[in-house]
Amino acid sequence: MSTRTLTSVPAGKSGAGTGELLHFLAPFLRPVRGRIVVALVLATISLGSAAIIPLRVDAVLAGEGNTVMIALGIAALMAVSLIASSISRWLSYRSAAAIGQELSECVYDHTLDAPMLRQQGMRRPSVISRHTSDVDRLEEAVDVTVTEGLPGVGRIVVSLALLMYIEPKAGVVTLVATLLFLVLNSRISRGMLARNKARLDTSSEIGAVVDESITANRNVTGMNLSDWMRERFSQRAANLRIATEEQKREASRLVTAARFTGYAALLAVVLISIASGGGEAGAIAASLLYIEAVVRGLESLPTWLRDIRLAVTSKRRIEQITQAEPRVTRSTGEVTSSELPSLVLRDLALHPGSPLVSGDARIPRGGIVAVVSDMGVSTNAFLEVLSGDADPATGVVLFDGIDVRQPSIKRRMMLLTDDPVLMDASVHDHLRASGAGFSEADVTVVLEMVGIGHLADLPNGGLDAPLGTQAERLSMHERQRLMIGMAALGDADVVVLQDLPLLADPDSAAPALAALSRRPHRTVVFATSNSELAARADCVVALTGSHIAVGPHRQLMQVPEYAGVWERQIAGGVDARILESIPEAQRDTLRSRLLTEHFRSGEILYRAGAPADRVMFVVTGRVGIYTSDAHGNERLVAEIGAGNFCGDVGKADARRTETVRAVNDTMVRTLSVEAWSAGVMGLLDADPAERLVMAAILRGDHPTVEQLPNLVYGLGHDETAAAAMALLESGQVRVDDSGRLSITMRRRARSHKVLDQLAGL
Repeated sequence: MSTRTLTSVPAGKSGAGTGELLHFLAPFLRPVRGRIVVALVLATISLGSAAIIPLRVDAVLAGEGNTVMIALGIAALMAVSLIASSISRWLSYRSAAAIGQELSECVYDHTLDAPMLRQQGMRRPSVISRHTSDVDRLEEAVDVTVTEGLPGVGRIVVSLALLMYIEPKAGVVTLVATLLFLVLNSRISRGMLARNKARLDTSSEIGAVVDESITANRNVTGMNLSDWMRERFSQRAANLRIATEEQKREASRLVTAARFTGYAALLAVVLISIASGGGEAGAIAASLLYIEAVVRGLESLPTWLRDIRLAVTSKRRIEQITQAEPRVTRSTGEVTSSELPSLVLRDLALHPGSPLVSGDARIPRGGIVAVVSDMGVSTNAFLEVLSGDADPATGVVLFDGIDVRQPSIKRRMMLLTDDPVLMDASVHDHLRASGAGFSEADVTVVLEMVGIGHLADLPNGGLDAPLGTQAERLSMHERQRLMIGMAALGDADVVVLQDLPLLADPDSAAPALAALSRRPHRTVVFATSNSELAARADCVVALTGSHIAVGPHRQLMQVPEYAGVWERQIAGGVDARILESIPEAQRDTLRSRLLTEHFRSGEILYRAGAPADRVMFVVTGRVGIYTSDAHGNERLVAEIGAGNFCGDVGKADARRTETVRAVNDTMVRTLSVEAWSAGVMGLLDADPAERLVMAAILRGDHPTVEQLPNLVYGLGHDETAAAAMALLESGQVRVDDSGRLSITMRRRARSHKVLDQLAGL
């Protein structure tokens, strides 16, 4: 992570803005200023050596002194000029590459906290270009200034002064040298093509990480993945630095070759003149060299000034990010508190003039906390504020007496957003990013609990296989489950979950909440619109009307505003015709479990090999159904639209045999297999403990009596045993001679009749 701080000054008055650019780059120049000074000194030595050569050539050709010694001196000056110039360029491009890496990391660090990360005031391509092309321009400006700009100015001044004493004449002596240079250029350019491509590819990797941070920004900040993302970015920045050095090395070889061929031509003129004894060739050679120096200097000057102007433009573009006010207000000082563990909402308002709390509202620490919202209050916005990932309009959230936005506290809180976008990294990499140490046994247990244990069988590496851009190899549900797995294995003291579809159904939510609660003394806060989940929670935070109420569900049900929330949610929404096969007394409960989900074009609804845990009815849009051959090649076998359904509702342990992708933007309504089975078998009105046991038997595919307590999440051993005994006595569950449990009614019998009703939605 870069520690540099960018400062800004008003636009300079010079044509190129060199003063403005120098002030901007000053923090990044300091670590490499020694190398830059040495590079400029060597460039001056090279320029001085080159300037002396024509005078010595003229002396040789005029017959002054020992011609052999003078010729050796000329060769020595040429060697000094070549070596000094080559080392100067080497130091220059290494320094420029180091500055580019530091600047790139610094801009990225500012981006993580800037409002532009959520595309406020700036579109995504503009944000990305500031990390790639704009930083490149600044880096190139430093390099060109040291190697071409300043030496070019010096070359012009010195060459013009010396030409005052020599009468220039034209000649064609450099023809052979030019041809030699073209041959060398052809050979070196082959290497430059490969180096240029390598650098462009590496630069694209930089853009890819920035794009991931924009796409998954709420997860990066909410789940405290900033350090992991900085590490991934720094690695790619280091790779770009190496590729840049290799590219510049090839360019430096080309420049050195050009200088070498020029000197070779001059030396040939000297040798011819010595052999012939003529004096006119000396003046011709000196004139040619000085004219060539002036021309080279003049040719490099416009390029240098252009690069400076481009760099100043890029600097001002970059400042749109670095000078922006942070999206979230965070204190930089460390604060300590002696308060007992607490989570307090103090004078909190999400919108100006609409306070939710006057004074303090305390949320108990430890256990499960459900957040229930009335119309007009955004649950997700409240949870972002609660987790320290957004600013409230007024007031503050205190964790043990300290503002949750304070960095040391924010690191102890994790927010799982409803935007399931992850990275091009493996499952293991994502889990390690949670910041805690854990064993492979922990990984296996947690992944099974959250329903993605099957990812261990992913092709090309299992849990170590890259998941593709934005984890495209996983379905949306798998990505959400992986996010929960990351939180479960992480070290956060408070885990906050926005309104995730996985948590909408009580039976599906139970294993996930149990996985999150494995860490002792952790507080799990989640949004819900299901009354049974609210009743199971240790505490409910109710955002009703214009205030917040905190307490157990049973107690809050005495509050009319809170009770009204459930009445409105149960009464609204879904056409009753799709529930005609379900007993009328159970339809309201089943209706509350029917989820509406949206998928963008190309997104995976579910993937082959995943558990067949829900049935999906297409309301709008179209989906494609794909199968894979033995080589993993996908083939489209069907495309269905509104009024059709997909997803098997067969055996409890069934796996998907096909992959389904959205052809265009699609809306579906889904029911989990557990909820579907419960409705078909008349279990929705059953005792909650008995229903949890039934769901565990369905998921476990005939578990034994001894295995059952390990499959039921949310119940203790004694409660599980009592519920199982009641079901055995009522005949709803039976046990065979080997002790394996099964459901007396099989859900397959009525599944198609129920599915047929979906056509009337």
